[in-house]
Amino acid sequence: MRARGCHYDPSITTRRRAQQREFVDTVVDRLRGGDRPLPALDVASLRFAGLATGLTALAAHLTDDGDTAGVVDPTVRDWLAEQRTEVARRVDRFRELVPRVRSVLAEAAVPAVAVKGAELAASARPVWGMAAARPMADIDLVVPRRYRAQASAALLRAGLRRDTSSTYEDVFLAWGDGTVGRTDGESAAHNGRVEVHPDWTEFLHGYVVRGFDVEAHWSADPDLPGGFRLALAPLTANVLGHLASTVVRAEVRAVNAVDLWWCDRAGVDWDEVSVLCRSLDPRLSAPGLWLASALLPGSVPGQLLASEFDRLPRAARWALDAVAPEDVFRDPDTRTSPSWRQAFARGAERVAVFDQMAFPTGARGLRPLVSRLPSVAVRARA
Repeated sequence: MRARGCHYDPSITTRRRAQQREFVDTVVDRLRGGDRPLPALDVASLRFAGLATGLTALAAHLTDDGDTAGVVDPTVRDWLAEQRTEVARRVDRFRELVPRVRSVLAEAAVPAVAVKGAELAASARPVWGMAAARPMADIDLVVPRRYRAQASAALLRAGLRRDTSSTYEDVFLAWGDGTVGRTDGESAAHNGRVEVHPDWTEFLHGYVVRGFDVEAHWSADPDLPGGFRLALAPLTANVLGHLASTVVRAEVRAVNAVDLWWCDRAGVDWDEVSVLCRSLDPRLSAPGLWLASALLPGSVPGQLLASEFDRLPRAARWALDAVAPEDVFRDPDTRTSPSWRQAFARGAERVAVFDQMAFPTGARGLRPLVSRLPSVAVRARA
């Protein structure tokens, strides 16, 4: 949300999102063996695009140890190398933290399973083929709701500090002071957060949407503290659900779409994912598939996208049809319009949407879409 009283220029947001899309397209091309050069942007714009997408370190890996594919600016080369190092150091810190936290919960008899970056990049068998390049803001663990208080007590006893709590997560600090810290790039010194989720829920616009019962889908793994992990298909469905929630909130960090590319490369059975998707609220599947199919053509089955898209509320389908993929990328100075938020809400959720609009909590998104979605605004009221 932009600061009160500041002049809002939608062209700045449009430009920044377009630059993020250029950066994403370069990384995707490189992942597929191409040689597309980095966008011809000034260093400040490159820094912003790299941090906003979460793909700087991966771009550095894919440009062969600093060969920036024709970009000879030494400042850019130094930035890529520095971010590659910072992200790798941060991943190493989380690789040490994940088993420690799992052991604490196991000793307290709290069943837990790692999801998102904790499993994709910080596990003993990472899904990401270039795991050291996958930035992580925190580690995410899902515990059955009935163990929520027990999990919190165990982590506090182990020396973690409570940061925040909400209906859908308890957040603890393993290191750091809780402040924002560096804002021009990734840093190994950024706060080390542990997020414990009582069951799988995703926060949208003032309300939460529940995912499938994670406990019903995790598998025994005697090599792990606590002995549980998600197999690739349910892990992919969880990754998809989180990506979808960021599409709905219009604060996508493109690294979460690239997560799906690595899941596909790891050989996920999309038929299994399809079965899991049918048990999900379509708002936790279709928006993520819509974005992944646009940014990473061929990475998700078209038939799955079509079937899940058809399950969305009609207003939500119209909303997605009316925008470009980059319009849902994260931008610090914008918020979603009421019509966009209402397009994804159902029943009593619509009241929560208005409450959040009146008392915002920092959600960011699509103010430029206010002028681009007149039909959605009308239809959502119908």
